[in-house]
Amino acid sequence: MKTINQRILKNSKKKIDILLSFGAGEELDTSLNKLIVFQIAKYRSNINQISQDLNKFERKYRMSSENFFHEFESGEMGDDADFFEWAGLYENVILYSQRIKSLESALSK
Repeated sequence: MKTINQRILKNSKKKIDILLSFGAGEELDTSLNKLIVFQIAKYRSNINQISQDLNKFERKYRMSSENFFHEFESGEMGDDADFFEWAGLYENVILYSQRIKSLESALSK
C-alpha cells in the first residue's frame, strides 16, 4: 500500500512532466519559487511566534534558549515541566530553521 506522500509525489511528478512537455518549464520554475518563498515566510512567522514564548523562558531563567537547550540535552537542567516545554519550543525553532535553509538552497539553484 502506498503512503499518501508517495501518491502525492507520483501525481506531482506526472503533472510536472506534462507541464514540461508543453514547454511550461519557465512558468513551472517561477511557480515553484513562489511556493518556496511562501513556505519560507510561514516558517519565519512560526519562528517569530515561538520566539515570544522563548523570550519569556529566557527572562524567567536568565539564560539564552541556546544555552538552556545545550544544558537540557546534557541532563544538567532537571525535569521541570517548564524545561520540557522550553525544549520543545526550541526544537521547533531548530526544525523550522533547517527547513528554511533547505528551501533557500533550492531557490539559489
